[in-house]
Amino acid sequence: MRITSMIGTTGMLALLLVSACASAAGDGGDGNGGATHDGEFVVNGTFTTSVAGDAGNLHPHLTTDSNSRTVIAFAHDKLVYFTQDGDALPWLADSWDVTPTSVTYTIRDGVTCSDGTALAASQVAANFEFIVDPANGSPIRGVFVPHDLEVTADDDARTVTITVEQPDPFLFHSTGELFIACEAGLTDPELLTSASISSGMYQVADVATGDSYTLERRDDYAWGPEETTASVPGTPKTIVLRVVEDEATAVNLFLAGELDAVTVTGVDRQRFESQDFDQLTSRGVVGELYFNQTSGEPGADQEVRRALTQALDVHELMAVMTSGTGEMSRSVSALEPAACDYDAVSDYLLERDVEAARRTLDAAGWTEGTDGVRQKDGRRLEMTVIHQNTPPGNTSAAELITQQWREVGVDATSRSTTPVAFNSVVFDTGGTWHAALVSLNTRMPSQLVPFFSGATPPDGTNFSHIDNDAYLSAVAEAMQLPGTDSCPKWKEAEQALFAAYDVVMFADDYVPTYLDGVSAARGQDGIVAPTIRLRAN
Repeated sequence: MRITSMIGTTGMLALLLVSACASAAGDGGDGNGGATHDGEFVVNGTFTTSVAGDAGNLHPHLTTDSNSRTVIAFAHDKLVYFTQDGDALPWLADSWDVTPTSVTYTIRDGVTCSDGTALAASQVAANFEFIVDPANGSPIRGVFVPHDLEVTADDDARTVTITVEQPDPFLFHSTGELFIACEAGLTDPELLTSASISSGMYQVADVATGDSYTLERRDDYAWGPEETTASVPGTPKTIVLRVVEDEATAVNLFLAGELDAVTVTGVDRQRFESQDFDQLTSRGVVGELYFNQTSGEPGADQEVRRALTQALDVHELMAVMTSGTGEMSRSVSALEPAACDYDAVSDYLLERDVEAARRTLDAAGWTEGTDGVRQKDGRRLEMTVIHQNTPPGNTSAAELITQQWREVGVDATSRSTTPVAFNSVVFDTGGTWHAALVSLNTRMPSQLVPFFSGATPPDGTNFSHIDNDAYLSAVAEAMQLPGTDSCPKWKEAEQALFAAYDVVMFADDYVPTYLDGVSAARGQDGIVAPTIRLRAN
């Protein structure tokens, strides 16, 4: 059987990627960053960890919320597993053939879905068709999946071929990372909002909204990375994801033995300095400032953006955002293994110069009023910095930004929101904002093009309304080059953004996941479920 579908072009919604990549799958060893424990393997045990908020929609192609994707990652397989070292391991695809404009996956034989149906190549292709069909409104269209592509499937040969008209340096990497759902869920998307219909080792068994998510193992699973099966010693029978919004509470639960793993982004890491827990670490961008460049907003003026950047101590911001554990950013794509390795940022970091910032605002026509707040044409220079309420460093960084902006005559305030409210305000034009702390994390610079150009919300993801011809020119050249040959042009493209103060990057961090009696590998969307191994302490 062969099916063919031509996919057109349209706008898309937003993607917030706030998780990170780590290491290779294993069978209980420490090659993935977690140590091997001396205790006996636990038979049919329960692995318990936490998520920072309620997941909400569990459809893998209709949500970008990081909590949702954390839960989804426990229940879905991908075509390819990319290790921390950048190696590509078979998963649902046992082989692939890559050209500059296409990738052909051969789907592993014998894979079944949780509803008992066989996973056919045409079902895999249907995932891509669903995402790029504008009628479905998938927010990952144009980010994980090119917005215009042709996909064909041959069930007899078990092949899926994805073709794009123009060369895409990272087509294999982006499509190989896609969560794959099964036919019943794609036919009726409502089935996937609070359940899972997939080939994953674990399936959602119970959802207690605001409290927990419980997944149960499929004992017939036999197609994980490195031939992982459900019968490998130490593989949990049950996975419980507890909703714990407060990070200190999650750490308390872990130290009390109620969680087997906990990810810590803030100051609570200090509580582990004298502890001897194994850990996985993952690098990601955590400090990234954007200005609303909508016509009529102060941020639409490059000189205002320049002045506001001059007023900031980016090194102090990095320390505050990461509680002193981070580093200055190097690139917009920091997730490991990053497709390109370069430092595009350091040459464009300004040292704080309050007087220079004041002179720049004076030249731009913003003069101080009697109350010390600058005005232009009767309008006060007001800047609201919006940020999510997690991780904790967001609030501290936003407060420091507003403090330093007030010193140059800005009426600056900060506003903390939940992730859902944040997406509504920034990406769906559901409220007012002037500047935003938005951490976009990807492995490939090509995935960020829709955020830095093109359609704006609600029709696209260019949420800060960036219009940068130099960036687009470098992107066009980068897209013509294969793989890492394109990296110098991607660096040039990023630097065009920094030169125009379209993006201010100031902090990366290595976020630890602490483990107790368990080893596992961590992928782009969190712990990779088939790699979890429990041992008795």
